Amino acid sequence: MLMVVNFCAQVVAALGYGQYFPWSVPALFSGLAGPDAGSPGLLGVSLVAIVGVAGMVATALWWCNADQDR
Repeated sequence: MLMVVNFCAQVVAALGYGQYFPWSVPALFSGLAGPDAGSPGLLGVSLVAIVGVAGMVATALWWCNADQDR
């Protein structure tokens, strides 16, 4: 799964939409995407934060609603 996300992040960044794809933003921010790649800007960083918070909320809900012996 991680390889698929990494591949998609590279393709999306190469197409010029990396600042809108949360998994491409770290490479753009650090400069690993190259000198011609755009900066992620506020929208890109916000999308990373939104995906992170959504992941934490989904994980907490999963833990609360998982089948558990009580």
